[in-house]
Amino acid sequence: MKSNNFNALRLIAAGLVLYGHSFTFLGLRQPIFLSWLPLGVLGVFIFFTISGFLVSQSWERDPHLLRFLIRRSLRIFPGLIVCILLSVLLLGPWLSTLSLKDYFSHPATLAYLENIWLSTVYYLPGVFEKNRVANAVNGSLWSLPVEFFMYCLVVVAGILSPKRWISALLFVVFVLVNHFWAQKAQHMLVAYNTDIRQVFMCGTYFWAGVLIYKYHLDDYFSISTVMGACVLLLCLEPHTELLRTASWGLLPIVVLAFGLSNSPILTRLLGKHDISYGVYIYAFPVQQAIVFLFPTIQLALYLITCCLFTFILAFLSWNLIESKALNFKPSTQRKFSV
Repeated sequence: MKSNNFNALRLIAAGLVLYGHSFTFLGLRQPIFLSWLPLGVLGVFIFFTISGFLVSQSWERDPHLLRFLIRRSLRIFPGLIVCILLSVLLLGPWLSTLSLKDYFSHPATLAYLENIWLSTVYYLPGVFEKNRVANAVNGSLWSLPVEFFMYCLVVVAGILSPKRWISALLFVVFVLVNHFWAQKAQHMLVAYNTDIRQVFMCGTYFWAGVLIYKYHLDDYFSISTVMGACVLLLCLEPHTELLRTASWGLLPIVVLAFGLSNSPILTRLLGKHDISYGVYIYAFPVQQAIVFLFPTIQLALYLITCCLFTFILAFLSWNLIESKALNFKPSTQRKFSV
């Protein structure tokens, strides 16, 4: 793929999650995008849109089950495993109200390791019990099982039929379930420690990204297309329900148009350091720890401090863990038995 802004876009999305959560952790009202969507949620939807567009390309370039799953796993699990171990072995013992003996003998400590295989657990014993978002060490991890489930659906769709109509059908199914159930359901439906409503709310944007790639709709992206999508979003702001529905098509256009464009300045700034995943998985525990240690901290200083420590951890994660793991991605020429 030619030079693009996807690294910058992913970092913007992770930054929106960090920024939006900061208000929540300090007991403030989270900023809302177009009077409709919390900024943190917007960041997650941007991630899923990008993922749908790029992951569908990955499968189409090499529709091999094992190689595809290895590539996706190398992107998610090495950085995640280190983050979880650091939380259990360093953050927990440091900030828990329990003694070291009680902390490590508590069954919830071992249970937190279930996050490694994407069974989301938020609680470590005695950690962040008095925070405004109580007992949640890393609330951002909920999206990872949803993301991996989308990868599996891409595989299933690709194996069932190489035709692009199946992606269109899945997009329609996600839109309908999202509209008639997920957006309106008041109670969670939980499977594998995951709220199934989120599967459809996030998955709609994922499959919009898939659809844009499969039908080459990005060929029609232009300044006028993007401006038209932005104007429509702005015009629909007073009509929340209609805006939400329209966003399933309009937001991916704006997101992917920016991602597919090329800004030499952004490319030079970021280089080859894709720290967005590290920012996403480390921001929540860093923010919780800082507000735990300094409960009266002001928003501006809080944001600066959170960004500093999160970006340091993300930089280390990318350079020491994630980028090294990606060196093991199989090429299309290597032979694997499925």
